[in-house]
Amino acid sequence: MTHEQFTQIYLPFSGKMYALAYNLLRNRDEARDCVQDVYAELWNKRDTIEPDKPPLPYVLTIVRNNCLDRLKSRSTQAEDETLETLLDHNTENQIEAASDLNAVIQLIDKLPSDQQIILRLRTIDGLEIEQIQELTHFSRENIYTLLSRARKSLKELTAKL
Repeated sequence: MTHEQFTQIYLPFSGKMYALAYNLLRNRDEARDCVQDVYAELWNKRDTIEPDKPPLPYVLTIVRNNCLDRLKSRSTQAEDETLETLLDHNTENQIEAASDLNAVIQLIDKLPSDQQIILRLRTIDGLEIEQIQELTHFSRENIYTLLSRARKSLKELTAKL
């Protein structure tokens, strides 16, 4: 794949990549770093990427995985904090929120890939059904079905906790 082809295929997704990264990380600089890392990873894998796969879901999956790695790294860093800091009320709330987010992300990761993608585009990225249709080329009915199944599965998974 040439530089021009790479630019034409993947550069238009930078806004969506950043939006997803920011929604997961809640930090502008880290979201930008994530997008840059993903572009570097895509460039390094450019010759092994299957050309018939739709690029957007592939790219968003890489962004999501990169963000999850970053969140796990944050979690490890939080464990290294001192006991005094952990007892601080604000820190306890932040850790609890991060734990809840990690738990939800882990539950979403257990869903089938189509359900994961649709659920993230709708709930995390806040896209409308029409926008999801354009990105995924799924029918409106299929999107609603996947959303319904994903939500039902999440309810079942949370009931088991």
